Amino acid sequence: MITITDNQYQLANQFMGTSNFLEGPAGSGKSTIASAFLLNLLNQGVPGDQILILVPQRSLGLVYQNTIAQLDTFNNGQPSILTMGGIAQRAIRLFWPYVLEQINFKKDIPPTFLTMETSQYYLAKVSEPFFEKGYFETIHADRQRIYSQVLDNLNKAAVNGFDYLTIADRLKNAWAKEPEHIIAYQEAQDVAEAFRTYCIENNLLDFSLQFEIFANELWSIDHCKRTLIDNYSHLIFDNSEETVPVAHQIINEWLPNFKSSLIVYDQDAGFRAFLGADPISAYSLKTKCQQHFVVEGSWTNSETIQKIIPLYSAALKYEPIQIVEPEVLNFIQFHHNMYYPRMIDMVTDQVASLIKDDNIPPNEIAVLAPFVSDALRFQIQSRLENKGIDLISHRPSRSLREEPATHVMLTWAKIAHPDLKIKPNKYDIRTSFMFSIQGLDPLRADLMTQVLFSPNKKFVLNDLDATKMEMQNRFTFAAGAQYETIRQWLLEYIKFPVDLDIFLARFFGEVLSQPGFGYHDNYQAASIIANLVESVQKFRKVTTFTQQDDPLVLTNEYLNMIENGTIAASYLEAWQAPVEDAVYLAPAHTFLMQNRPVQYQFWLDIGSQGWWQRLMQPLTQPYVLSKNWTEGMKWTDIQEFKTNQENLTRLVTGLLRRCKNQVYMYTAGYNERGEEEKGYLLQAVQRLLRYKHQLLEQETNV
Repeated sequence: MITITDNQYQLANQFMGTSNFLEGPAGSGKSTIASAFLLNLLNQGVPGDQILILVPQRSLGLVYQNTIAQLDTFNNGQPSILTMGGIAQRAIRLFWPYVLEQINFKKDIPPTFLTMETSQYYLAKVSEPFFEKGYFETIHADRQRIYSQVLDNLNKAAVNGFDYLTIADRLKNAWAKEPEHIIAYQEAQDVAEAFRTYCIENNLLDFSLQFEIFANELWSIDHCKRTLIDNYSHLIFDNSEETVPVAHQIINEWLPNFKSSLIVYDQDAGFRAFLGADPISAYSLKTKCQQHFVVEGSWTNSETIQKIIPLYSAALKYEPIQIVEPEVLNFIQFHHNMYYPRMIDMVTDQVASLIKDDNIPPNEIAVLAPFVSDALRFQIQSRLENKGIDLISHRPSRSLREEPATHVMLTWAKIAHPDLKIKPNKYDIRTSFMFSIQGLDPLRADLMTQVLFSPNKKFVLNDLDATKMEMQNRFTFAAGAQYETIRQWLLEYIKFPVDLDIFLARFFGEVLSQPGFGYHDNYQAASIIANLVESVQKFRKVTTFTQQDDPLVLTNEYLNMIENGTIAASYLEAWQAPVEDAVYLAPAHTFLMQNRPVQYQFWLDIGSQGWWQRLMQPLTQPYVLSKNWTEGMKWTDIQEFKTNQENLTRLVTGLLRRCKNQVYMYTAGYNERGEEEKGYLLQAVQRLLRYKHQLLEQETNV
């Protein structure tokens, strides 16, 4: 439950009837003040449906959902919590007849709004002829990364307000290295243009096309604009710095029409710059507001942490470090290990000590790394499980295929649809047995696979009764009974097959989640399967309009898409602050975008360049494809270094502001790959440690 102080209520009262710009650091209570403003509006009789709460992504609207959930009435209407993309989609649905007149869409079929997954699905179809011609042979990237970067280029053009036909020229003009790389930029442009043509021919609207239609067509028409303006009288625009320039431009024009408005700006943020977020553009809205407020301090961390934030900033920027009392520097808990596994041991030991000795709730502990590989997650999870501690993790770029629960369900789906002739291999079967049958260890799972799996048969699972009793006893009667339950359920299903999403929901609910089976009481797996079902539903809904409505065909297409590693769309549930009694593991940037504080943070492998170095993408460049970039300039190593330094400072500051008590930093002499790293974050920490040592020496001499 959100707690609002009297001072925050008093400040929120000043927002009524005016336009306001509220800025401050993370943890200073800005969203709480905005929630107080929302409550004031409702208490004064403003109909809820006249209040627009605008956020850059759905997860950042959770604080307002929680506030609204506490209320008994909304004055005959509930406030709208939307992203600018959501507003665009609503406007396109409402004014679709007008859109048909402006753009050469087909008039006999409705619009189909694509998710990230379905955009990649159609882009893969469009791209196939280009790959056959030898496109992208000059770069080293798998097809899924190529698809995501082509789509990213289209999105960057849309949210920054420039023509997508100029993407390649912008990238080529800024490129300052080997000239042959320019070929790849042009190839990406060709594919993007072919994809846009295909979308228009089939009434498919990916994110970029939705945004362009709304910003360039609908918003410029008085009737369309007036319809949107008349819907809402009051605005709360939170995390404005994480939103894109075109959204700021629209709000700039919309602002005078609100009876009251509040724009919330987080200092030292802009973590979504790689997605087009523009803090500079957001801050320009300050001049359009009648009142300006600054909040300081922190509700989430101690005075000691607030003092140490500028020290880290100075160390990262190679600036002089301010003199402070040595006790402040005790906040730096630095641990070095020669080998990576030993570092993981120390981290999990310290986590266990906090939980069991100091009674710290597990969900008040976050373990953060520049990247979270499957190997890292497994190492931490297995060690914590041995200590009786649960772990949950989130990685937005992790495809559904990489989740074990997804892998298991899709293996059963292949078995349940033998006419597809997509048969699982023995490793898939063994994994599915091990996860689906409760208490089955890897050795017995392997034995069951050898005995009961027949890949040359149409239905690959053998009858248990045809197996020798001696063999059945080796993998136990209970395991055999569960196997036979699964087998009989699948045989019955084959007689009356349904759509893939219905199969997944039924099979998980009727079999695998039941007592005695592997996913009974496994709520994390249930969440993953729910996302998988939603993914299939969206895929089925979208593809029905462009191909035959045949469940078997759609199942085949989806299984192939997932097998190819298409990245899953972002699901709100995965972004919600974990409520489970579990330690949280995530990439550092992902944790920041959840915008929630914890008592303790563990930073892993701070010697890694991944904390500092921007992820190199051969077909896109977020800073060149930005409104702030000067066309014709070259992107040089100097600019790369400066940008990485700024991003690291922003990252460290953001993490520290979201820590209540203590940060533990760990480094290893050799990383996961056995390489020695001495990144810029490690160098900054070492500067602070040397400074601490000097202060202690001075005290001793005195």
